[in-house]
Amino acid sequence: MKKLSSKPILKRASEILDRDFASPKDIAWAWVTLLQAQQEDSKGGDENHYSRTLEFENWILSLNLPGQQPKEGKPAINDGMVSPEAVKNSARMVFEWPHPYQADAAKTTKKSESKEIFKDSITKPILDAIKDAEGSSDRAVLMGILEAYANEGKEPFVSVTEEGIEWKGSNWSEGEKLHLLTLKSLNNRLANLKKKGLI
Repeated sequence: MKKLSSKPILKRASEILDRDFASPKDIAWAWVTLLQAQQEDSKGGDENHYSRTLEFENWILSLNLPGQQPKEGKPAINDGMVSPEAVKNSARMVFEWPHPYQADAAKTTKKSESKEIFKDSITKPILDAIKDAEGSSDRAVLMGILEAYANEGKEPFVSVTEEGIEWKGSNWSEGEKLHLLTLKSLNNRLANLKKKGLI
């Protein structure tokens, strides 16, 4: 079985999320595969990957998103396929969505350089906020500090909204949707940083 962080696997996962329509199972698999590679989360292995994929698949199904629309003069398509873009929009305030896989950047053979493919622009500000909070991991305190960063115009933040803090991913370009940092997504990031031993 190919390693889930191998180039062909990551490329396939990114291609699934780029499709107009895909099955909830495929979307969930691609979502988890890219997210774990982005977070360099190797703990838990295949079992962890499977359980998270199942969790995300069930969540996608619970959204009851509309399927493919029939073309004029053709019967409706009811094959369970949904739009990955619609899933991404729904996930925006609940779960973290992975950055697209950059195939060209992945050609490097150096481990330190390959990590840059999925470098997360939000990690450093979170670590800075923890330092400013004197090591506290209290979500409300950290969100307050991060909101202050955003109001100061610090990268990668864009603005503070009622839903959370909008920020630009490392591969963000003009016209793309922004990420949203909420108390829930911050909690997930803190848990991941603890797993890595960074906090």
